[in-house]
Amino acid sequence: MKKKLKWIGLGLVGLILVAVIGFLVWTQLTYGPTDEALGYAAEATEVDNRLEFGDPDSEVGIILYPGAKVEKEAYAYYGSRLAEEGVFVAIPSLRLNLGIADIDAAETIIAAHPGIERWIVGGHSLGGSAASGFALENESRVEGVIFLASYPISSMVESELRVLSISGEVDGLATQTDIEASRENVPDDAVFYEIVDGNHANFGMYGPQDGDNDSPLSAKEQLDETIEQILNWL
Repeated sequence: MKKKLKWIGLGLVGLILVAVIGFLVWTQLTYGPTDEALGYAAEATEVDNRLEFGDPDSEVGIILYPGAKVEKEAYAYYGSRLAEEGVFVAIPSLRLNLGIADIDAAETIIAAHPGIERWIVGGHSLGGSAASGFALENESRVEGVIFLASYPISSMVESELRVLSISGEVDGLATQTDIEASRENVPDDAVFYEIVDGNHANFGMYGPQDGDNDSPLSAKEQLDETIEQILNWL
């Protein structure tokens, strides 16, 4: 009986080990940036495995968390365009390529740039949810949250945070049903904007994504509309 239990125990340990290894391998199967995105990423300064765009003494700084398993360079266009408008932008690499595993990624960025007067955190998909978790724990240092095809990790109703939620009409992952449901978890003055024909993957530049719907828009077209709304909100 003891020998049988021993083999059962070893079997369970083996299954757990296989599951952990499988998960770690899965997190490394990332969506890489397109060639166009790499061109914009070349404009950045890379510091401590993050991309930085613009003047580190700007009034406003935005920290943008990548979506799950999407490489940071895929979001470089945000940094390039927003920096032209005087906004400092930092895009970190996230632990295990998952925002939920690195919610406090903004901490070291804020500490490294004391000249920034107003901080906004945000992100795409799971990255936006993770950023909201950081904001809720740091309301004294963060002014607001930008959700890109995303929604809060927990209720923000009682917070003083400003909220901007931008979604895509034909998004197959963060659907309009999901976005509408998220209204119950953000302050009443939150701003919601829907991009007609927008999908999930076009909030970055990394090509098609599993589970998403096709869009007649190019990534650049959707990003330009997104960035226009961010600037209006700021």
